[in-house]
Amino acid sequence: MRYIITQGQLHSVVYKFLNKMFEGSQIFKNQNPYNEKAYRLTLHTSDGNEKIEYFYFGEGEYDDDTKHFGIGTLHIHPDIVDTIRKMVGIRETKVIDIVTDWFSEKFEVDVDNIGIYPDRKTPPIY
Repeated sequence: MRYIITQGQLHSVVYKFLNKMFEGSQIFKNQNPYNEKAYRLTLHTSDGNEKIEYFYFGEGEYDDDTKHFGIGTLHIHPDIVDTIRKMVGIRETKVIDIVTDWFSEKFEVDVDNIGIYPDRKTPPIY
């Protein structure tokens, strides 16, 4: 059976799911030793599994002569994507967009690059 819901309702359902998933979990922020504007945020679920990572490379030149221009990269664990996709029956790219929106709003960061990480060993079965 299929239901039609608005985009706002869809976001609300997924946001509540993500808030519940990370409720009481640890959030780690690690500063980059080579540039004080660069850092990494790591979200673990309450059972200790790492599920989301965000890397921000602040503007500037690093010790290895690498130049960065203020880019935020988000890695989403495939378990999250697959669970939400099965739960609400939407395509993977839409799930990734909603998780990115949730993360951006929750942590007040910009996300420029998004990826599923680690890579799946086998294609997902829906």
